[in-house]
Amino acid sequence: MIDWMTLRIDLKVVSPEIEARFRGALGTVTSCSASGEVQWRKRFLDLDELRSDSTGLFWTVMRDANHEYLTIGASPASLEHNNNVFGSGCVLHCAEQLLRVASVALESILPSAAFWSCRRLDITENYLFGSGREVKQWLRALMTTDSGRHKGSTGEGDTVLWNKGSSLRRGKAYHKGPQLHYLIKKKKTLDFSDWQLEVSDRLGRLELTLGSMWFRRFYEAGGEWLKLTVAELQNQHIDYFGRMWGGKIEVADMGKLLEELEKVAPTKGQAKAAHATWALIKSMGWSLTRETVPRASWYRHLKYLRLAGLSDADLCAGNVIPFKREIIIAKPITSWAELRLAA
Repeated sequence: MIDWMTLRIDLKVVSPEIEARFRGALGTVTSCSASGEVQWRKRFLDLDELRSDSTGLFWTVMRDANHEYLTIGASPASLEHNNNVFGSGCVLHCAEQLLRVASVALESILPSAAFWSCRRLDITENYLFGSGREVKQWLRALMTTDSGRHKGSTGEGDTVLWNKGSSLRRGKAYHKGPQLHYLIKKKKTLDFSDWQLEVSDRLGRLELTLGSMWFRRFYEAGGEWLKLTVAELQNQHIDYFGRMWGGKIEVADMGKLLEELEKVAPTKGQAKAAHATWALIKSMGWSLTRETVPRASWYRHLKYLRLAGLSDADLCAGNVIPFKREIIIAKPITSWAELRLAA
């Protein structure tokens, strides 16, 4: 599902009335030197000048060297269902939800989605575990996936973050149940039944953010955001998180692992060398083994180990993580009805 969407449009594209309304709410910040000389000026949107009675919708006016843009962002699922547990993966449907609410909140008839550009998408999947304790164990295991470009760090509460602050792609994993209880306490989301709250404590969530840099490259390659399909967004999600979880957890048996390595390595000698590196990781740990093995051999062996079925979590932990990839990646829960059946 799409858990967040940010859209923007050049103010010159909207009607003159809307453009005048927003320009009338723009103020100016001026920076002067100690001698009183103006060093720079920056326009900003005075939100007090605009009416806002739509919870969860955010907007501002931003500018680059030549243009000023109206930018809006929100969780489409929250706007449509009053919570963001489940929602749509269709970019057009989600954009229409944002524009519908924004038109009411801004008291304006806004252009259709075709006139806007997308600047950010959060793609989220929910996974059902046996208990809340299993979700927490899963999050602790995810903290070990810090190899390559995936740098895990602890966020607030039951949250793990990767590539925090990246404008290209960044990831997040968290426990959905505690977050729902927090939002209910703050009266930011309502209308949950007892069974929904109970089963939500068994939900783990993986969230991928495609940021402004990702969309810049996408547009430069000739991409059209309204043509992004649900399958393409899911593939982006799997591409980012899939490497963390191997596809053949049964290779925990060392003999079985060597067999798998011989299938993917060019020679039996290279398979045995990669197998030896795995044995060192198990005995010495990831960091010390990395310092011991020559750089070229290290990355070559990691490649073969991943092809054999080990994940980043397995490699960094020095052990096979006891969570099946089928649960984590292959079968997300997409609706309350599906969740009731699965639970």
